Amino acid sequence: MKRKLKISQIRFKYLSKPFDMKSSSNSPFMQFKKWIKQAIQKKVYEPTAMSLSTLGNKNKVSNRIVLLKGIDKKTFVFYTNLTSRKALEIKKNNSVAAVFWWPQISKQVRIEGIVKKVKDSEANKYFATRSRQSQIGAWASNQSDVLPNREYLEKQVKIIEKRFANKPIKRPKYWSGFSIIPFSIEFWQGRENRLHDRIVYKLTSNKRWKKYRLNP
Repeated sequence: MKRKLKISQIRFKYLSKPFDMKSSSNSPFMQFKKWIKQAIQKKVYEPTAMSLSTLGNKNKVSNRIVLLKGIDKKTFVFYTNLTSRKALEIKKNNSVAAVFWWPQISKQVRIEGIVKKVKDSEANKYFATRSRQSQIGAWASNQSDVLPNREYLEKQVKIIEKRFANKPIKRPKYWSGFSIIPFSIEFWQGRENRLHDRIVYKLTSNKRWKKYRLNP
C-alpha cells in the first residue's frame, strides 16, 4: 500500500559552515561573486537564474525566472523583449525584487532595487554574443502576446531565417537589457535546525553599504 505524500513533512537538513559578519565581505558585490562562483564550481543547475518580481496594474505582483548576464558597475544586468509583460511593468514602476536560490550549496541571495535600461551599445554588444538561433528567436517571438499555436511560431522562425539568410542579425529595437541598481542585498545560508545565517547589506544615504545580521 502506497503511503500518502505529506508535503508538510518534507524537510532538508542544512549542514553548512557558519556565515557571519567576520567572514562576510564588506562589499555585497564581492560577496555575491564569491557565492555565485561556488554555485558554478558545484555545478548548480542554471546558477545565473534569478526570480524577478515586478509590480503591475492595481499593485498586482508578477514573477518569473530570468538569467543574470552581468554584474556591471555594481548593478545586476538581464535582457528581455521590451514588449514583454515584465518590461511594460518596469516602464510603469521601476521597483523590482530578485532572488537567487542555489540549493546544492544551501545559499540564497535576495535583491531589492530599481532598474534602468542599458545603453544601446551595451545591448548590441551582448546581442552579438548570442547564438544565431537565439538571435532569430528574439525577432520571431512577440513575447507575452497570445500565440495561436506552436506552428505559427515555427513559421515565424522560418520567415526570419529567410530574411537574414547569409547576413548578420542585428538586435531588434524592441529587445534590450535592464540594470538592477540595488539598495538592499540579503545573503541567506541554511543552517541546522532552521537557525539560518542571514546578513543584509543596506545602502545608506551617503551611498555606503552597511551590513546587519538578521534573525532567521
